[in-house]
Amino acid sequence: MSSAVEQLLTTLAAHVQTKPAEFGSLRIRTDDATLRRHSRDKSYHHESQRPRAVVAVASEAHVSLVLSLANALKVPVVAYAAGTSLEAQATLIDHNGIILDCSEMDNVVAVHEQDLDCVVEPGVGWGELREHLKPTGLFFPPDPGAAACIGGMCGTNCSGTLAFRYGTMKDNVLSLRVVLADGTVIKTRNRAVKSSAGYDLTRLFIGSEGTLGIVTQATLRLRRIPTHSSVVIAQFPTLAASAIVVQRLVQSGAPFLRLEIIDDLCIKAVNTEIEDPARKFAELTTIMAECAGGSHDAVLEQLASFKQACGDGVMNLTVATNEEEAEHLWSLRKRAYFSATALRQHEVDKKFTVVVTDVAVPISRLVDILVATKQMIEEAQLVSPIVAHAGDGNFHCLMVVDDNDPAEIERATTVRDKMALLALQMEGTCTGEHGIGIGKIHLLEKELGHGAMQLMRTLKKALDPNNILNPGKVFHLESPSKL
Repeated sequence: MSSAVEQLLTTLAAHVQTKPAEFGSLRIRTDDATLRRHSRDKSYHHESQRPRAVVAVASEAHVSLVLSLANALKVPVVAYAAGTSLEAQATLIDHNGIILDCSEMDNVVAVHEQDLDCVVEPGVGWGELREHLKPTGLFFPPDPGAAACIGGMCGTNCSGTLAFRYGTMKDNVLSLRVVLADGTVIKTRNRAVKSSAGYDLTRLFIGSEGTLGIVTQATLRLRRIPTHSSVVIAQFPTLAASAIVVQRLVQSGAPFLRLEIIDDLCIKAVNTEIEDPARKFAELTTIMAECAGGSHDAVLEQLASFKQACGDGVMNLTVATNEEEAEHLWSLRKRAYFSATALRQHEVDKKFTVVVTDVAVPISRLVDILVATKQMIEEAQLVSPIVAHAGDGNFHCLMVVDDNDPAEIERATTVRDKMALLALQMEGTCTGEHGIGIGKIHLLEKELGHGAMQLMRTLKKALDPNNILNPGKVFHLESPSKL
């Protein structure tokens, strides 16, 4: 163990012993199982290192202490909660660093029903928060991966299926409490829904992937659960046909709650898990929409807009008539990722995993990029369902690859990068919701340009001069020309 890390852990242990009232619940873990578990997240084939230790914190004071000591000793620190990030945001690059486990900071501090907001700690999962809020009739819209926690959701500016109506994380966070690299605690703003007071520090930290500070508390904007809703699906012969309809729907201005596309291959995968033949879905590219509002008439109006946009090209159109049917229809989208490997279950003696891509384009270019991506996949001889948060112009390929086939992995990586570059040519982004992490560092400057990258480096050096916070993520501290 490096002398700096050893000194850090010794000092932390002394605080635990001498100040039990304040630091007694801070725990230092160095056992093999814990280190191994915290050496990876859900990302694929990104190199990572085992931490020297995992420090589990239970309060803002704990985080402040750890960072102040780590900064003085120049020990790298990576925040971790659920470990569900997809671009290695929650892993260490430097072996001589520690993981700061925030999963025990999982309290819902306050719910202000009259103000439609709540205050939570970073280890609160969005799913748990949704259950906690149900009795109030309110909910928090962002809905990324099932186990994601608020801290990481702030870090990547995540979104999910509800972003079409409610926006991404940046649109649903009112204020943050953040611990900076030197242990200083700041509040970015108060709870008012609008403010013109000073720089927008809240949005500075949202999307910064733990490289500028560590979130210890978030004030979240809540919405009223719609009183009326209905789920509708429409199936089309091609991916292009479905994307054209989505463009019409978005341009119509109809306020759907969700607007998704699932391709035929994805439905084939989901069907493998459905035993009852009568409940299987036709294996056609499918648009899924949820119509919701404050009245039955509002829902009917959205349904009418949906049917009109589908036109004569629709092959099947199904509207859920009850909650059970709605849940069955949405199971298509919910099971997409988990079912993908079933497409290759007949191939024996292979270890399959899913490489997930993530790009977004202006809605007018959705048809073009989906058609081009489908062709790339076929030319690369890959098995890859496509799912899309289509209303946002954001989509994912679920590339099923053999972990033990380097050539196949290389083909998948090439398609991933070609997709991202094509999205940039269309004035889109290389990542709609998963973030940069390690996996897309090489694409960020192509998207934003040298000037923006230099400004981000200046901000990083100002807030974290010793580069201890999640080093090596989002961008290299020196521009490529200086490396």
